[in-house]
Amino acid sequence: MPEPDILVFSAHAADFCSRSGGTMALHARRGGTVHVVDVTFGERGESEDYWNRPGEKSIEEAKQVRAAEAREAASILGATIEFLDYGDYPLVIGRERLECMARLIRGRKPGIILTHWKSDPFNPDHQVTTEAVLTAAAMAGVPGFDPQVGKITYPLIYGYEPTIPRSEAAGFCPDHYVDIGEVFELKMDALRALRSQTKLVRFYTQWAEYRGFQATQSAGKVIRYAEAFQRFTATVDTRLPG
Repeated sequence: MPEPDILVFSAHAADFCSRSGGTMALHARRGGTVHVVDVTFGERGESEDYWNRPGEKSIEEAKQVRAAEAREAASILGATIEFLDYGDYPLVIGRERLECMARLIRGRKPGIILTHWKSDPFNPDHQVTTEAVLTAAAMAGVPGFDPQVGKITYPLIYGYEPTIPRSEAAGFCPDHYVDIGEVFELKMDALRALRSQTKLVRFYTQWAEYRGFQATQSAGKVIRYAEAFQRFTATVDTRLPG
């Protein structure tokens, strides 16, 4: 059975990698297609190392720097990437932008969508992204929306980590863990490419170990590194998974 296409919506240039980079790399390694939609470059609020460097700075240069970093990180993981450039802090998504996202989902017809968890009081851009993705996915499945394209099957949608280490404060309760041990160093290489946020390597090494410890309790075997997800959509089968 072929691997389903995965579409990843990332509020900022690094989110896709820090939160689901291992899962993406595993999927690509198995022959699956992974495409990232970067909603903003994170040019204002997610580029602290860029702004702390000596010399003149600008928003436009920050965007260019972050785009280059994100492309490199995505390539390392085996994914493709595109940028919507909707602007961060604050991220505002109106009707026109929602329709663009819905058409993007229709065009890609993903089997799985990965995006932020629905609640993240520590980063409002994440919440705005998730609300837009859920709305756009619903729009994409409506027969009268771009009827010439045809109806699509509603994808499985998973939320990844909110702002760490405060995930629990955002009501994030993982119901799925992915063992990323075999691609952990690949994920770290991708994170190192995101040079405007060097703290991510340390943060997500520790967090992958933490989630691995949690996953070990359920798996009955030692899992050193894991990524955690919580589903927005239910699965349907003739039996319970096991």
